[in-house]
Amino acid sequence: MDIAVEDVTARWVTAWTTGRTTDLFKLLAAAPTIETNLDPDGDFIELLTDYAAALESIAVFSQTVLDRRVALIYDCTLGDETFRLAEFLTVNAAGLVTEIRRVYDLNAVERLMPHLLLEH
Repeated sequence: MDIAVEDVTARWVTAWTTGRTTDLFKLLAAAPTIETNLDPDGDFIELLTDYAAALESIAVFSQTVLDRRVALIYDCTLGDETFRLAEFLTVNAAGLVTEIRRVYDLNAVERLMPHLLLEH
């Protein structure tokens, strides 16, 4: 069965932005490829949920789907600042995320959430 990329993407966004780690693990394929510019050797799921918990709001600013790949740009808000996070996903026909690439605004993280740089 070919599961719609848009459906998987919506479940992924809801799971990480609300800190539902069980749902994240259900959406991840075995041994996914993960690349990130924030603590690339750390616990990806823990960092993902800690990042979401540190923010006041997260909203999808832009979503582009091409075949089984998705590009997401998020607006992240903390205090009076809004900054961006870019995420690129690849979803297989079974509806599992096989690749994740995240590009954090490291200047914003360092300035507003330095604990994320120290904990992991």
